[in-house]
Order: sequence, then C-alpha cells, then structure tokens
Amino acid sequence: MKKIISALLMASVIAISAAGCGYNDALEQASKANQQTTSASQSSDSTSDETSKVTDADYKDTFDGLCSYMQDKGYYTDKAVKTEMDASFIGAKQGVKYSISNNLAIEFYEYDTTKLNDTAKEIVKEVNDSNSFTIIEGYPVNAAYLSNNGKYLMIYNDTKIDKDNPKKDSNEYKARENAVEDFLAFKN
Repeated sequence: MKKIISALLMASVIAISAAGCGYNDALEQASKANQQTTSASQSSDSTSDETSKVTDADYKDTFDGLCSYMQDKGYYTDKAVKTEMDASFIGAKQGVKYSISNNLAIEFYEYDTTKLNDTAKEIVKEVNDSNSFTIIEGYPVNAAYLSNNGKYLMIYNDTKIDKDNPKKDSNEYKARENAVEDFLAFKN
C-alpha cells in the first residue's frame, strides 16, 4: 500500500511539474507570437510604402509584366498556388490563377484584341456591361474587370465579400477595390 501511495505521489509531482513547464512554454510561445505580430505590423508599414512606389512604367505591356506588377504591388506572393488556366474557354490567349488562401483567388487572362472570337466578344461585352459574365448558365463569374485597352481581364474571387450586399468598410472589400484600381492603372 505504501508503494502505491508513493507511486501516486511521484506521479502527481511529475504531472504538476510538467504542467508548470507546459504553462511556461505556452507563455513563452505567446510572447514570441506577440513579438512577431508587432514586428510584422511594423514591417507591413514599410512593405506598404514599398508597394506604393511600384508603378506600371517599370513593367512591359505583356501578360507576364502584368502578373509581375500585381505581385510586386503585394496582391500575392511566391507562396500563392499558381495554376495555368484553359483561357480558350473564355476566348483568351492565356490565363493564370493565383490561389492565395481558402477564400481568395485572383485570375488574369490576356486577349488578342486583333483577333477576338465570338466567345471573347461575348465575355468582353458582358464584363464591360456588368463586371461579370456567364460561361455555364446559372453560374455567373462576378468581380471581373477588363483593362481599359481591352487586352487583360482580372477575376477577383474573394468568398468573404458578399456579392449582393458587400460591406464596403471591410478589409476584403478595400483590398479588392485597391487591386481593381491597380489592375486598371496597368498600361492605361
């Protein structure tokens, strides 16, 4: 019986000391996370200053130039999942999708404005009319924007933005509006 009580006491001491160490580890991790967040917010101010200095004059008027410009503006990084898209589906020459998070993806397409086929003409018209288009009946593509020269198309898909009643003061909405502004400014 004494051995059982001693074993229980030893187990309790070990459990209490382990819990204390775990608590200290948790406090230390929380402190490090707080320092990283503070550091990240301070560096995001400098990053925002850097991205505001990015102008389209530094990029070629090409599809790759557009993609590089938008990346350098900070809308996605090398960590975004890049997927080549079947651009012919919308009558475009080429397309790419950058999946940034579970809720956010940005797609870019390039049109040959001298040789628009019927599909391309229909998509361009719909986007000009309503910033959306439909490929499959009943499934519209919203938040689509055509560059002023008609050469590039951007689809900004953020599922956190309610398409019917967006919260215009939300960070997601503001980010989309900034992306649209920068996209439209490219080789305007």
